[in-house]
Parts: sequence; structure tokens; C-alpha cells
Amino acid sequence: MTQYNSRFDTSLKAKHFLPKHWGTWSLLGLLFLFSFCPIKIRDRFAAFVADKLYNAKFLNKRKNIAFTNLGLCFPEYTQEQKEDLMRENLRSVAQISLSLGEIAFRSQSFLVNRVNMTGEHYIKEAEQQNKAIIFLAPHCYGVDFAGVAAISARGYPLSSMFNDYRNPIFDWFVTGYRTRFTKLAGKGTLYHRSEGLKPAIKSLRDKAHFYYLPDEDHGRDSSVFADFYATKKATLPVIGRLAKLGRAVVIPVYTSYNAETSKVDVICHAPLADFSKLEEQEQTELMNRAIEKVVDENRAQYMWTLKLLKTRPEEGLDIYKQ
Repeated sequence: MTQYNSRFDTSLKAKHFLPKHWGTWSLLGLLFLFSFCPIKIRDRFAAFVADKLYNAKFLNKRKNIAFTNLGLCFPEYTQEQKEDLMRENLRSVAQISLSLGEIAFRSQSFLVNRVNMTGEHYIKEAEQQNKAIIFLAPHCYGVDFAGVAAISARGYPLSSMFNDYRNPIFDWFVTGYRTRFTKLAGKGTLYHRSEGLKPAIKSLRDKAHFYYLPDEDHGRDSSVFADFYATKKATLPVIGRLAKLGRAVVIPVYTSYNAETSKVDVICHAPLADFSKLEEQEQTELMNRAIEKVVDENRAQYMWTLKLLKTRPEEGLDIYKQ
């Protein structure tokens, strides 16, 4: 088995069972119980709780961030449209959150059946051509379902990166379920974001696909400004270099929770056309257009509550200041 071992230790120690961690263990116990609940009943309960909490004060900061993002990206949206979108957004957060235990505790066959996957033939075609794949996956609440249930559980080799949670129990739990099916393909792994892209390139050259979340704001020094809907977004200009060095094709993928079918919809779009001859700025613009296209599959399930647009072309501007 090919491994690119992270230097970050996410194993459990005796100290992780001390009383200060019992709250976290209790939460994982609830996720275990929820993972075996009837899905329709659990979904209705989650939606009910989300609707009741929508106007809670502790959500005001996140809602302000979301409304700021939506206002810049979609200036044509009315306040009512933004409110409706965020109400649906919170419902999906609740429904997916209560489903997360399934990724860790339910069987491989259960997880495969839990996902309604569209466009899997693009993955198979790339593998038939002996090509590695960069899954271009913008931040949505079902990203782990796509990586684990739609890709790894189907036997496709996959690597990705993680940021630690500053909670050793969550680190152990999340890294564990994200790698539980790695053995099916015999290659691929999970490594810390601070280790950079070298492990991703090694993984891609070994034909282990890479799950890449491209839309975080990494600051002015690391980014270029590229169009994103009706605004400009500070964007890492690495997709072209990563594809070239990893000898990979880029397949945009998006995940949304379908409360009507009680399934997780994972949608793969066609691979991006060869952009190796484009300039870095053009490659980044092409990537952002691909992100827009998949987010448009269900705008309400994108993580609008992230500070996606924190770095602005105008230096010193804080758009999220209340």
C-alpha cells in the first residue's frame, strides 16, 4: 500500500479519555445513535430544529457573513430571497450534521446506496485512460459524503488534506472516517494542509486521485483576484500547476442533501478542457467559472457562512465588520 504519512499524530492517547473530553465523546455517541435512526424521521427533526434556531442570536454573526457574501455575488437578490436561501441552508446543515455518523459507523454498502451519484462515467473514463483526477470540490456541507461515500467507498483511490480541529477527539474521528476505505484501492491518504501540495502531487502521480477544496481565502500574498459571480475573489492560482505536475484531469464535483429523496446528491461535471497553455490568471478564472457552475446546482447548500471574500481588491477594507 502506498502511503504518504502525515507528520501530524491523530491517534488517541490515555489523556483523551479524561473528564474534560467527555462532552466530545457524548457528542460522538449521539452521532452514533443518529446514524441508525430512520432517515425520514431524522430529517424532519433536523429541519424542525433548524427552523426554530434560525433567529437565534448566536447565529447572527454567521448570517451577517452569509448575507454579505450573497449581496456581493448576487446583487439582484432581495432580502427575502437571501433569507429564504439561508433558511434552506440551515436546514441542510442540520440534516447533514445529524447524518455524519453514518460515514464513520455504517457499512460500505449502506454508504454507497446513500448517495445518488451523477456523472460517475467521467471518473471511469479518466481511469480507463490511466489518468489521475483532481476533484474540484467547492465548500458545501456534504463534502465528506462525496469523498467517503461516493468516491472512496466505491473503491476509487483518493487523497486529500485536512486542517486540525484543535480538538484531538474530532481529529481522530474525522481523519478515521475519511481514510476508512483507503485499503480498498491500496493507495491514497490524508495529510495536513501545512504540508503543502507535494504529497498531493506524489499521490496524483501514483494515480491516487486528489480531493481539492479550492475556494478558501488564503490572503493577498498567496492569491490572484479572479471573477466570482458578480464580484472578485482572492483565489489560489495553483490548479493549472497542480494538474500539470500531477498529470491529472480536473473534474468539478458538488454535493447537496436532497431532503425529498433522503439521498445525498453527488454531481460530477465533465472534466475541464486542457488549459495547460493558458496563463495563470486565465486558469484561475476558468476554475472559478467551473466552481460557479457546480454551485448553481444548489446555491442553498454552499458554505456562504465562510469568509470567502475577506481579502478585497481594496486594501484595508473589512466587509464583514458589524
